[in-house]
Amino acid sequence: MIDVINYSNQPFEFTFTPTIDDAYKDIQELLDNVPKTLQVKFTDNGGSDITGVGGFAFSRSQINLAVLDNFSDRQVQKANLRSTVFHESFHIQQGFTYSDSPFTALDAAVYEGSAIAFEREYAKNDAAYGDYSTHTDEQLQGWLNEIKSVGTRYFEDEETWQRWAFYHPEYDQKWIVYKVGSWLVDRILSTNNLDILDLKDKTAQEIVALG
Repeated sequence: MIDVINYSNQPFEFTFTPTIDDAYKDIQELLDNVPKTLQVKFTDNGGSDITGVGGFAFSRSQINLAVLDNFSDRQVQKANLRSTVFHESFHIQQGFTYSDSPFTALDAAVYEGSAIAFEREYAKNDAAYGDYSTHTDEQLQGWLNEIKSVGTRYFEDEETWQRWAFYHPEYDQKWIVYKVGSWLVDRILSTNNLDILDLKDKTAQEIVALG
């Protein structure tokens, strides 16, 4: 079940609570390291114009969600919200939350790639920010090598985080950490013939060691 601990626009956001609750019931059938009751905090920032939603795993018992009230397609928005709840719940499962930080940029890439694989497979929704199909393996490997050198500055320096997570001005690229992480985790899953649920109890280091 879910417990909404904060609304930023209650009349609007309340209409999305059944979607969140239904998603979390399905998640609890798949993941065993998530809380019996998930606290949900609605925020007025962090939503994407592309998906109409945003999410953030604040702690092992709370996720923050943003839902844009000016997004044009409510059905698409609800599907993306369901997917976001899956994504953030996988972060809780693996212990990748703000309260558990800092992590290295490589850790972040692995955990984001894992959560993308989970939402893609089990919420049956494409995660556009993890789509690496237009990039070559060489390009992605080059970014991965750079990410390895970033270390915990990814969590400790906002500019560094913004560059790798959202927009890298020198490369004119969005979502590099997500794309590289998705590519890396997909490769590990394929090479080892694994399902993403096989990684749910593994740390980023243990996942990388499978590569």
